[in-house]
Amino acid sequence: MRNRKIVVTAIIVGLMVLCGCQRQVVYHQFRHISEPGWDKTDTLHFDITPLKADGTYSINAELRTDKNFPFQKLTLEVNQTVFPSLETYHDKINCDLISEEGVIGGDGISYFQYRFHVRNVSLHQGDSIHLSLTHNMKREIMPGIADVGIRLSAAEIAGSINTKEDKQQQRKAP
Repeated sequence: MRNRKIVVTAIIVGLMVLCGCQRQVVYHQFRHISEPGWDKTDTLHFDITPLKADGTYSINAELRTDKNFPFQKLTLEVNQTVFPSLETYHDKINCDLISEEGVIGGDGISYFQYRFHVRNVSLHQGDSIHLSLTHNMKREIMPGIADVGIRLSAAEIAGSINTKEDKQQQRKAP
C-alpha cells in the first residue's frame, strides 16, 4: 500500500514537471485534408484571435501524413498578416519528412506528425494574426497528407536549449 502511494506521488510530480516545461501554447489548430489529397489551389486559413500579452511568439506549421505520401520533402508557403498593424510575412518552408535512407522523421505509427518552425515574431497585446498555407510542389494534388496545422506559442529566446524538438523545427532560410 505504501509503495503504491509512492508510485502515484512520483507519477503526479513527473506530470507536473513535464507540463511546467512546455512552452505556453496560445493557438493550436489543424485543418483536415480530404481525399484524394491537398490540392495546390486549396489555401488553408487560420485566424488567431487577439493576444492577451506582449511577447515574442514562435509560429510553427504542423503536418500529419500517412504511408501514401509519395515524396521525401514538402515545400510549404506560409503567409501571415498581423492586425491591426497590417505587417505581412511570407515564408517558404522546406520540410524534410523522410531521410534519403527511407527513415520517417515524424512521430507516430500509421500517421506521422511533424512540426516545422516558421518564424519568431514580436507581437503586442491585442494583436491578431491571419495565416494562410499552401503547398508549393509541382504535383497539383498531394496524397497522403491527412491534416495541416498551425501552432503559436511563447518563444524561448535567450539561453534556449537546443532540444531534439528545436532541431526538428529548424528550417532552411528562403
